[in-house]
Amino acid sequence: MCDRIYAVIKGSAINNDGAAKVSYTAPSVTGQAEVIAQAQAIASFDPETITYIETHGTGTPLGDPIELRALEKVFRAGTNKENFCAIGSVKTNVSHLNTAAGVTSLIKTALALKHQQIPPSLHFEQPNPEIDFANSPFYVNTKLSAWQTNGIPRRAGVSSFGLGGTNAHVVLEEAPDEREQGAGSRIYRVWF
Repeated sequence: MCDRIYAVIKGSAINNDGAAKVSYTAPSVTGQAEVIAQAQAIASFDPETITYIETHGTGTPLGDPIELRALEKVFRAGTNKENFCAIGSVKTNVSHLNTAAGVTSLIKTALALKHQQIPPSLHFEQPNPEIDFANSPFYVNTKLSAWQTNGIPRRAGVSSFGLGGTNAHVVLEEAPDEREQGAGSRIYRVWF
């Protein structure tokens, strides 16, 4: 019997903003940027090689600009490229699932890697005026798109941020070819 491996978790990190934020409910650019950078460092991935981010993406006037500033801070430390990394949020499909939001985002991203397609963010019409996508590494993916690569495995980040300042980020890579998935392989796998 074979496991159906959809994606490989290459790095993960968690932290909490603690007292370093304005209020209990307010997110922090610093805490989010630190957790994203740590997960990428554990994965040993340059930001330029990550071409999709499943954002926490609550659609709030405060939260989304902070999340994008944190992502941009991390990505700009490694690249000046613009508009190469798609972003999306499963919340446009299923709403905010509270404590299940992070795992739902992980499942969506693992399926996107397996099918080699980037799903659209539904109902996107115009960006929050506080987010400058034109001069950013990111763009909102609005239609189902083939996930193109330039010889690098497909890679994605998944963010989940909680009330009270808990931040989590994982970095995924597409599963290796089935012939490379030996029983002795020492990788964390996402399977269903």
